Amino acid sequence: MPTLPLPVPVRAVRVRRRGRKRGRPGAWVRALRARLRALARDEGAAVGPMIAVLAVSLLAVGGLALDVGLFYVGNRDLRAATEAAALAAAMDPANAQARARGYLTSNGYDPGVLQSVTTGRYCADSHLAASARFDTSFTRCPGNGRANAVRLTTSKPSRRFLTGIMGNVLIPDLAATATAARIDEAGVAVTSGLITVTNSLVNAVNDLLGALLGIKLRLSTADIEALMGGNVDAGLFFDNLAQRTGQTGTYGELVAGTYSLQDIVLAAADATKNPATAASLRVFGTQVGAGHPVPLAGLFGLGVWQDMPVGEADARPALRAGMNAYQLIAFAVQAGNATLDLSGVVNIVSPGSTARIAAIATGPVDRPRFSFGPAGETQVGTSALRLQVLLSNIALNVPGILNTHIGDVPVLLDVAAAQAEVSAIDCLNTAEQRADTRVTVTARSGLVNAYIGTAPANAMTSPMPTITAADIGQANLLDIGVLGNLLRVTAKVRAVAQPVFGNSGSPVFGPGGAGTIGDPGQPNSPGTPASVGNGSQLGYTIGTLVGSLSSGLDVDVTLLGLCLPIVCSVDTSLIESTVLGALLPAIVTPLTGLVGSTADPLLDNVLAALGVQLGHATVWVTGARCGVPVLV
Repeated sequence: MPTLPLPVPVRAVRVRRRGRKRGRPGAWVRALRARLRALARDEGAAVGPMIAVLAVSLLAVGGLALDVGLFYVGNRDLRAATEAAALAAAMDPANAQARARGYLTSNGYDPGVLQSVTTGRYCADSHLAASARFDTSFTRCPGNGRANAVRLTTSKPSRRFLTGIMGNVLIPDLAATATAARIDEAGVAVTSGLITVTNSLVNAVNDLLGALLGIKLRLSTADIEALMGGNVDAGLFFDNLAQRTGQTGTYGELVAGTYSLQDIVLAAADATKNPATAASLRVFGTQVGAGHPVPLAGLFGLGVWQDMPVGEADARPALRAGMNAYQLIAFAVQAGNATLDLSGVVNIVSPGSTARIAAIATGPVDRPRFSFGPAGETQVGTSALRLQVLLSNIALNVPGILNTHIGDVPVLLDVAAAQAEVSAIDCLNTAEQRADTRVTVTARSGLVNAYIGTAPANAMTSPMPTITAADIGQANLLDIGVLGNLLRVTAKVRAVAQPVFGNSGSPVFGPGGAGTIGDPGQPNSPGTPASVGNGSQLGYTIGTLVGSLSSGLDVDVTLLGLCLPIVCSVDTSLIESTVLGALLPAIVTPLTGLVGSTADPLLDNVLAALGVQLGHATVWVTGARCGVPVLV
């Protein structure tokens, strides 16, 4: 039987296997294992697949960011260019399109970028929404009907790169809108102007203004000269008055209020750079005291700037025009609730006769006394005045018939308002606009109606009622016995001259003009006025009345004493005509002399003290400013 091999002992096999397990792996195995473990912990391996998947999206986002950035940069540049073009166009709205296109072209833009040019009028009114202040219909603030503002719209394609292949739906075209306005403005006043300060004028000013205020006014000749020759900065005056009285709001609200005359005068003193004028205003304010309320409504016209908040006269030089210091206080005095009965206060006595102002009445003010604003809507005017003049103690000498003095001859004078309006402001495009500006003012002197006779009882009340020639009755001139009282001579007089004069004209202020423009920044530069009128004095007016007395003089001759048939049968008409022929020259001659030598100086000074030069519209341009175009 064959012999089978013996099996390997199990123990020995196990020994061999245990021996392999305990053996150390090779270096490459260990490195492989370490690499696999590090690879298992490394998450960076996911970026590659993500980039592969999101590459298209990342490219689109990058392209969009570039296009959006270019859009904002392009829109900013286009908006800046459009605003600058609007400012250039607002300098000359009549040629707005050419000026805007020229500016854009010179700054590298294609002319086609300008889409529209609209001209209109800008309303500087805080009560209107900003979007409503540019008015193309000229209805919200029509003014003079002239455009002073321009609105431009521009547009051009955006620069598009990646978004361009998407149909240009994500990035819009570049577009901009800009509105700019320019307002040239001037200050204007119509008054008696600067006149020679004489002793009689000083007396008239003190007597008249003192009587209106109910005080003893004592201004010296130097005070009145400083007031008449001094300028008050209007804007600073308003700001000072607002600060002094604690007022806020707009300039329009400020001048609608009522303030003491002392506050008005002291605010003016702080608003002038002329030391002498400031000192005289303070002297006047001290004498006036704290009373005398003055309503300012109707005294100032602020134009489109009435809605500006107070306190901005320096920040916005819209109100930088001047006002004559004397005119300001004279008009303020008249605006107060003062008595106007001047009986026995203002009078001049000439040898053998007297002329005196019995009373003064003022009419309504339909235009402000001082105005500031654009051409075509800046108007001023004096108030109407009515003066009652009494000519007294006139000697009548008819040889062989009578030698006596007659009583008061009542003369009534109606002085209609003189008016003026800024009709043009020509600002040249020069470096010296302030010196080269020319302002044209259309002015009309007031008409004068004059009457001799009795007026209605309410004729001298304020505001004065309208009267006509039919309202004037005959005044008793003479009632005296002559020829030993054998004859009784009575004379009644009535005469009417209406109107006497009134002229108009358009003086120019500035280089080559009839007057110069005032500068509130210069203490002694109130400007020089220009007058429109015929130069007539009041004597011409009353002289016209005196010359017409023959048609309004009624003389009655009555035989007194015994009424015997032989006496009463005498035809008195022959006697009346004889007496009238002798009496008329006796009345006309002294009246004419009194008018020329006495009434003229008296009434001219009185009217000047009230800010009126009879027969004239004396106009001041108290300042001018060429509008710097601004974005609105």
